[in-house]
Amino acid sequence: MPTGEMPDSIAVSQGIEKLSTIDDPLFLSLGIYRPHVPWVVPREYFDLYPLDEVQLPKHRTGDLDDLPERFHLLAHLEAKFGKGYHQMLEEKGYDKQFVRAYLACVTFADEQVGRILDAWDASPHANNGYIVLWSDHGYNLGEKEAWSKMKPWYDSAHCNLIIAGPGIPEGITCDKAVSLQDLYPTLVELLQLTPPSPSLDGNTLVALLNDPQSEWDHPVVMSSETDGIRYDVVLDNDYRMTRLITGETELYKLTSDPHEFDNLATNPEYTSVIERLSKYLTFRYPGIPEDGWIEAEDTPRQTSSDFKLRGNCHFPQTLPSASGGQVIGANLHAGKGSYLEFVVDIETAGTYSLGATLSVGASCIVLVDDVVDDAAQADSGYAMQTVSTVEPTGELKDITFGSVPFDQPGLKLIRLMSNVRKQQLKIDRLRIRKL
Repeated sequence: MPTGEMPDSIAVSQGIEKLSTIDDPLFLSLGIYRPHVPWVVPREYFDLYPLDEVQLPKHRTGDLDDLPERFHLLAHLEAKFGKGYHQMLEEKGYDKQFVRAYLACVTFADEQVGRILDAWDASPHANNGYIVLWSDHGYNLGEKEAWSKMKPWYDSAHCNLIIAGPGIPEGITCDKAVSLQDLYPTLVELLQLTPPSPSLDGNTLVALLNDPQSEWDHPVVMSSETDGIRYDVVLDNDYRMTRLITGETELYKLTSDPHEFDNLATNPEYTSVIERLSKYLTFRYPGIPEDGWIEAEDTPRQTSSDFKLRGNCHFPQTLPSASGGQVIGANLHAGKGSYLEFVVDIETAGTYSLGATLSVGASCIVLVDDVVDDAAQADSGYAMQTVSTVEPTGELKDITFGSVPFDQPGLKLIRLMSNVRKQQLKIDRLRIRKL
């Protein structure tokens, strides 16, 4: 397809037309799809990068060795690609072809950005208007044996962010930790608008635009879930930490280790850094009261998405009849074996009675296990202790699952696994009562 017929080129042409025909103040939002897959652009962009000259991103053999096993799953994205995807790409030489295709698509996208910027500079809007250029995420191209997006590491999670306009110094970079949530309050201040709410999510970046080296202490958080693993990433000006809801942690000092080769989480010298960043996590393990009842919406949770079971989801849902006015809904539509599991912190060893207030659309199995450093535990086929089978309940109902001995304190999994191809759950609260 000729460059001018590519959808991104057509979109930019439409944007150029708007800039050249509208003299009044305007807000122009223009999205360029590439370098998103599929990596299809005209041959001329591939020709800029001869395959024998392509250099792979900097990586280190055994880079995953200092990470807990669930991080290996996050890297390999086995739920989507299956096992051994990275090794297959290397063996067949596809890794270089992928990098070449990515570079070709980035160059094409850069050219489209240049077209709209040239039109902007030629328009009256350039005198007093602002440009914000950003992407939605980064991309892994083999670093940590990882491909694609939705990874906790910096190469995948960070994005481009450039702001230009009147009074903003040109050609200056800023290395402070900021978030895309900061864009809205920044534009509100730049355009001298009245905020729609006294408190907006994010922080205005105007102070950094005026002086990129000014004091800035606003760690940002990214929450995600992939391969059946829910996690938070906390980024400040020096460090990036990832915490899984199952407790595993990684920590990198980006200022001295930009490629994130050395996990510092087990180094006692960085305990205080981890404690400080942990204050920004979006999840906590609720304390268990004497009667044992804890709200499901306050309890960390995740759904299965191991290979061929992608497509399950969970979400808070308003329900006036629920104890806290909310339930956790789960659509387990990816097939038999799909599950929703909660992670709870048991502070004292002993035998516990387990139960829940829930609505189950079809039969499901309740299983429990200690959290262990084993990637297979995120698989629906992992062997766990079966507590009971719950039959369809209709409306919310108090159900006692049974009693379970926990020989040691620590994090535990309570898994509700579907016995059918499609299943809907509503969990109001869990009961974990020591006997």
